[in-house]
Amino acid sequence: MTKLIGRLLPMALLGTLACASAQAGIQLSSTRVIMHEKDRNVSVFAKNIGDAPLVVQAWIDGNSEEMKTPFFVTPPLSRFDGQVERSLNITRVDQEFPADRESLYWLNVLEIPQKTEGGQNHLTLATRTRIKLFYRPDAIKNSPRGADQLKWSMERDGKTCSLVVSNASPYTVNFARIEVTGNPENFGVGFVAAPLASSRLRMPNCPPAGSPKASPRVVNDYGVTESWPDVVLQEERSAGGSAP
Repeated sequence: MTKLIGRLLPMALLGTLACASAQAGIQLSSTRVIMHEKDRNVSVFAKNIGDAPLVVQAWIDGNSEEMKTPFFVTPPLSRFDGQVERSLNITRVDQEFPADRESLYWLNVLEIPQKTEGGQNHLTLATRTRIKLFYRPDAIKNSPRGADQLKWSMERDGKTCSLVVSNASPYTVNFARIEVTGNPENFGVGFVAAPLASSRLRMPNCPPAGSPKASPRVVNDYGVTESWPDVVLQEERSAGGSAP
């Protein structure tokens, strides 16, 4: 399976980059997958919402797109006729995970349209859908989570500023966006505050003097966006002399 993915991936991802705005033909049943420690397998449903057949490739990669992970998907490669729905099964192999926090991986679904007949000038594009896969150990199930587990600050280094979110909980916090004083509306889209860690995000603009505010919009386990309370950003100076 790994060799098969290795042969197909370079060609397929080239097509994906060429069609970032293309509309996906494969629709997934959820926007995230959660695997608990007791689970060996979880499934997500994929449906070809169009009428034309598609070749679909599925795989798991890491947060930095590393291909070696403790999961595999079946089927890794299949044909979806129009309006067909089937399950993609994610299996966990034996491997130790951190017991005190969630681990984050990604499920990738790449769709490759079949070539149409009768035209050499026809361009065939591949489209990739990528959703989060969380591994959740049993030891954290009663641990506190939520807005009060986050500490917010702004780090300034010369003329650049970064948002710093310190997450004291063992759960990953996934932001739909973060509205920050003086920054674009789409700031923080897809930003993740890693569990039991501090995460940084460079701001396009340093907020004006005063009491800059952040308004977090967080995606919950069900893919629903929630508004968390506004916070005032405490300013800190970078000790390293360079932007984080």
